[in-house]
Amino acid sequence: MTLCLPDEMFEGGRASGVGISEYGEKALAIGDKITRAGFEVQTVRLSSPALDGPLNHDQLYTRAADLVEGCRRAGVGSASLGALRPAALVELTPSQVAEVLTEYPSLFLSVVVADRADVDHSAVDFSGAVIRELASRDGDANFRFAAVANLGANAPLFPGSFSDGGNAGVSVGLQSAGTLLARARANPPRDLAETTQLTRICLQDQLASFEDLLRPSCEQHGLLFHGFDPSPACAPDASIGEFLENVGGIRFGSPGTIATCAAVTAGIRSVSQPTVGYAGLMLPVLEDRVLALAWQEGRINADSVLAYSSVCGAGLDTIPLPGSTQDHEVVAVIRDMAALSARWAKPLSARLMLAPVSSDPHRTQFRAEQIVNIDYPTAQGYRG
Repeated sequence: MTLCLPDEMFEGGRASGVGISEYGEKALAIGDKITRAGFEVQTVRLSSPALDGPLNHDQLYTRAADLVEGCRRAGVGSASLGALRPAALVELTPSQVAEVLTEYPSLFLSVVVADRADVDHSAVDFSGAVIRELASRDGDANFRFAAVANLGANAPLFPGSFSDGGNAGVSVGLQSAGTLLARARANPPRDLAETTQLTRICLQDQLASFEDLLRPSCEQHGLLFHGFDPSPACAPDASIGEFLENVGGIRFGSPGTIATCAAVTAGIRSVSQPTVGYAGLMLPVLEDRVLALAWQEGRINADSVLAYSSVCGAGLDTIPLPGSTQDHEVVAVIRDMAALSARWAKPLSARLMLAPVSSDPHRTQFRAEQIVNIDYPTAQGYRG
């Protein structure tokens, strides 16, 4: 669950630590109520407005420190520093952005590289340089950074989340891959049309009961309800890749994968509740054991995952890049994602897990507990 903060919390170049902590306490109170009703709340996080105008390193650093202090006061574990739009990058360097992220490991951040049909190539280059800087400082920090394209405000999923700056409100993402998989096992769909229907009904059932609880709780605390991102998030024991293989009768990455992704995405996008964010099928390679194995075995690579994004909301999420990957290759991956997003005006992102240059060239070694470490395929380079 993500509470999206208003602009008033960040006026005058500083964030209001006290005000942020008050909003954080409201978010935690709603989370507690949801938990008491029998729902599991994995995280409660805060999200800052997008940064639209030029700011320097000191301003970004101060904003970050104030946000962290507000979270500490409220007992909130993590927050998004927002999204840096191209105009905000003018006085910043990639190393300064990397410094802030490594200094504050509870913060997430993104850079906007495409808006509608326009790709900002300077922002693409900037994002690639940030990824390289983070890899040289702390490779796990790239888990908290993304280049985003055509993603709307008030999305709950990190690291691309940013608020619209208006009245504070709540957005929710669902960790529903396990529920989908259980239903598919209990009543296997006979074809892709039934796969779409199974996905829609399963998500609709979850969202309806949750919305009935969440709306009045938000109103009680003077907050808006922005909506759900129905993208089914995976968990260590609940693989979206396994669900896709089950309903599609495929090994992930084999012929039929795109059609299966399209069928599931159609079900996700047919829910009737208000939606925000990606609202599509997410394929986080290093967060899903089935997807990670497909990458390790060479059945998928950055190009194929991006191809799947033409029919779903995947983008390039937790893509493993060896330390030997050249800078221009890192930038090229982001540019491809941005071009696809701009062509179809759809929300996509690139979260690239670039290993440090000195790391093991044969295996990923990330420490984040969500990450599934793998052996790199024999063919090195970003294309897997």
